Amino acid sequence: MGLVARAIERAGIPTVTLSVVRSMTDALPAPRNVFVRFRLGQVLGEPGHVAQQQAVLRDTLQAVDRMAQPGAVIELPYRWKRDTYAATVGVARGARLDQGGSE
Repeated sequence: MGLVARAIERAGIPTVTLSVVRSMTDALPAPRNVFVRFRLGQVLGEPGHVAQQQAVLRDTLQAVDRMAQPGAVIELPYRWKRDTYAATVGVARGARLDQGGSE
């Protein structure tokens, strides 16, 4: 995903990737990366759990504004079937921002 995101960014379109495999995110970082500890293939969360999916998507899109350095990674605080989700505004409380890496 990092290679595709960088090509899109060269065209002037901001990107953000969402990943559940941290080692892949670290190995091929995109300009902006969000990591969440969910199951492979269920990046937005549990099937049918709309509030959870909306929270992850909203926080992923809003993370673009927080990332000032190429290769930055934000780890969302959500955990599979351990959190409750309400309508939220802004990046999740407890989200960890790792500024680093290079493009």
